[in-house]
Amino acid sequence: MANPRRTLAAVLLCVCFLGGLSAKQKQREWRTGKVLDTDRIAHYAGTVSSASGSASDAGNTAYGQVSGSSTPVYAVYQTYAIEWGNHVYVCQERLRWRWSKPAVLTVNGPVQFSMEKNRLYLKDEEGREHETKIIKKILKTE
Repeated sequence: MANPRRTLAAVLLCVCFLGGLSAKQKQREWRTGKVLDTDRIAHYAGTVSSASGSASDAGNTAYGQVSGSSTPVYAVYQTYAIEWGNHVYVCQERLRWRWSKPAVLTVNGPVQFSMEKNRLYLKDEEGREHETKIIKKILKTE
């Protein structure tokens, strides 16, 4: 038979943990804007190198072999231009891994987004949320 005190402690722990999660998840105020453009940019960020070697000696002479390789590394960003009201927001999403996917959006189509400070959150056409950083805010004059 299970110990009632342990069971109660486990239930209270779960309630506190889940309550903390829901308190941390902030409800966003979603707006609908228009996608003006999107583009992928890759900046050269350096190289990653590796080397290996072996050595042996015979008397007073040392013999060795060394081999190595280097791979270029790029910082990849997806840039979006979102129109809403009388502003255009240019924002970037950093794609950190090769398998990272940018937001799937249609140019000149609608997009749901939410803004918090210098962050713009996008919902792509598949309903996934993407966090971007606002890098430029343009006031439209007509």
